[in-house]
Amino acid sequence: MKKTIFISVGNTILFLLFGLAFLFPFSEIYQVENTGFSGTISIYPILLIIYLIIYPVVYYTIGKILKWNKKDNSELSYADEREKVIVSEAAKTSYKILVGGLIIIIAIIGGVRFFSLFTHENISIYFVSVLLLTILLVISTVFYCIKWCLEYRR
Repeated sequence: MKKTIFISVGNTILFLLFGLAFLFPFSEIYQVENTGFSGTISIYPILLIIYLIIYPVVYYTIGKILKWNKKDNSELSYADEREKVIVSEAAKTSYKILVGGLIIIIAIIGGVRFFSLFTHENISIYFVSVLLLTILLVISTVFYCIKWCLEYRR
């Protein structure tokens, strides 16, 4: 169960950092007359790069300490029938959340676009889309981990 929780927490952090890096890639953008534009990179892309370097090292170190199998990405052997049931139930839950969430996201984006037509507000569909997709990925990963742990304890 430790391996699944570790991977799920790692993926959740990764999704959050990717979302922040895509939402706020630059802290300041300047218009330069001759060359186009110039910008200063925000902290989020830098944190993402640092995380992408540190996470595999921490995973490898903890895997050595806890003697995780390098070939299997799951807690138990995949040949084990119990593991197949646990992964199947967790994946089913995650799939339902992803599909339902995508339908809701499409409705929200359409609603935002429709709302902006009447209010003449300049709402960034890119910002809303990336934010909602990041939230959906985090929620799906958390529910996968919760369902996996519940099925494992059963």
